[in-house]
Amino acid sequence: MKRLCLIALVVLLGMSFAVVSGAGEKGAASKAAKKSESGLWGTDLAAAQELAKKEKKYLLIDFTGSDWCGWCQKLDKEVFSQELFQSQAPNDFILVQLDFPKQTKQSEEVKKRNQALAQKYGVRGFPTIILSDAEGREFAKTGYRPGGPKAYLENLQQYVKNHKEYQRLMQEAGKLKGIDKARKLDAAVTKMVANGCRRDYDKLAGEIIALDPQGKAGLKAKYEIPRKLDAVRADLNKNRDFDQAMKKLDQLAGEARNSPNVLQQIYLLQAGILIKGKGEKAAGIKKLELAQLAAPDTRTGKQLVAFIARMKAPPAKPAVSAQPAAVPEKKK
Repeated sequence: MKRLCLIALVVLLGMSFAVVSGAGEKGAASKAAKKSESGLWGTDLAAAQELAKKEKKYLLIDFTGSDWCGWCQKLDKEVFSQELFQSQAPNDFILVQLDFPKQTKQSEEVKKRNQALAQKYGVRGFPTIILSDAEGREFAKTGYRPGGPKAYLENLQQYVKNHKEYQRLMQEAGKLKGIDKARKLDAAVTKMVANGCRRDYDKLAGEIIALDPQGKAGLKAKYEIPRKLDAVRADLNKNRDFDQAMKKLDQLAGEARNSPNVLQQIYLLQAGILIKGKGEKAAGIKKLELAQLAAPDTRTGKQLVAFIARMKAPPAKPAVSAQPAAVPEKKK
């Protein structure tokens, strides 16, 4: 959630944020195309699920554009093609590649099957890596990450650890009632969100709100206000009424006084409206500062320090040409 709100700010401010790239090298594309032929990667998810059940393993599903997506090729070159990954990942995962090429031919059956799976898992860019259990239930979503195979494998193991903790917390929540159950469900949702997964999020959020109707545990605001915030975003995208959105967000900010992370998201959205929508940079920077102060220890709060400094920096002066002045021609 923290990462998403900063991305949302970047988009609102009109800055470049590349999810996929169409500039791929032939060598990298060729290597990616051979990935599924190595024996490590399957291309049939249903068959992979049966194998995962048999071997008691998880699924790692790679949604990729092997012959055009630069970030997919980069992930393959730096991680998937490395010996460390190829030797260790199969210990815990059945690897599946679902490809969306632009040049390599695919049967219509494979295209339709892969498209349906992309829709099922909410794939919006490539590469998207889904971790799931043998039944195909997603428990983590990621993509390209720098650092090579060792760091990538460690991150995958953290996702698995979070998933197991989520399962334990959900079992414990089933034995509780009222506020105690709400707190346990909240802890479980936190693990799920840390994995980039929103499976059952809306359902669990609704249950937590119902268990804390008076907001005594502070959980009602934590889960209810983000829903209202999503509604403001939807209205804003539809109507482009910046003033109305700012008023609604001011009201939400009052409700979110005891929820620092949510308050931070509200101020970020207001900053985007002011800077990008209304062209009021100074007022927008003040909202960015409020966002940073609301939750300074979050990843977003720490990143905002440098971001605000860049926003306040004076524009760079145009470079002075080093070319000599033109010498007028002599009159004949």
